[in-house]
Amino acid sequence: MKKVLVTGSNGLVGSALKKILGPEHVYHTKDDVDLLDPKKTMDYITYHVKHSDVDTVIHCAAKVGGVQANMKDNKGFFIENFVINNNIIESSYKNEIPNFVNLLSTCIFPDKNIKFPLTPDQIDNGAPHPSNHGYSYAKRLSGYQTNIIKKVLNSNWVSVIPTNVYGTNDNFHLEDGHMIPAMIHRAYLSKQRSEKMVVWGDGSPLRQVIYSEDLAKLIIWSLNNWTSDDPFMAINPIENSILDIAKIICNTFDIKDEDIIFDSTKPMGQYKKPAITNAPVDFEFKNLNKGIKDTVEWFIQNYVIGNHLAMRRA
Repeated sequence: MKKVLVTGSNGLVGSALKKILGPEHVYHTKDDVDLLDPKKTMDYITYHVKHSDVDTVIHCAAKVGGVQANMKDNKGFFIENFVINNNIIESSYKNEIPNFVNLLSTCIFPDKNIKFPLTPDQIDNGAPHPSNHGYSYAKRLSGYQTNIIKKVLNSNWVSVIPTNVYGTNDNFHLEDGHMIPAMIHRAYLSKQRSEKMVVWGDGSPLRQVIYSEDLAKLIIWSLNNWTSDDPFMAINPIENSILDIAKIICNTFDIKDEDIIFDSTKPMGQYKKPAITNAPVDFEFKNLNKGIKDTVEWFIQNYVIGNHLAMRRA
């Protein structure tokens, strides 16, 4: 790889890639170009191929949100992600980009007719969970598109499927954020207000979670090592219950276990969806306690102290 262009570089995964790769690459943000515009996207990719020596695109940009955000706007999540993905993939194809990574999600797997652990050959066995049909189908389509172009160009194109990602530079919105950042925000407010910490659902669902910098490292590893037509499964194999994750978060704010309560009116998604991992056997995943501690520290320094307006979103 000569030079990498990362889309969505201010987001959770994009910012982790920027930290791992260093400043000498090209990092797209919304201010650079609107990826919903096909001509502007094509012009942007073409410019950096010709003038920045870009030969690798890592596509992280997306409309993302937690289970409630997806349920409120399944159509919007489908349309926006479909358009963004198609614009980036088509622009990269027409510029004959030799190295390309498309970031997917385990949510593309069917809700039924599956066996655990999840494996790529099960993706077509049925519909994804209804809570995020729009996002999931858009991601599925981009995975097919990536694999087709991989064969047409005979190039190093790979789709990467991570499990639930968390870390710094996440969206900590109370209602629309993903599980861990939303819980961090709720725990912070619970401590500040001396209130109970509310966990959505009953806390029993199980999740595999991966720290954003671990995912960034595995994305780079897949570019250099993954040759299969199957997606690369960037999965931390350890499962944790949502309650156990909540307890770790609460511990960082000195909230006692007995001050955790459950809200059964809130959605909690699938009960479990463990997947295989293609990570190298010697890959060391970040300890969950340390990863959450680092994320909470970033949240306090950047989201609370550094950006008071962000708190008003809640």
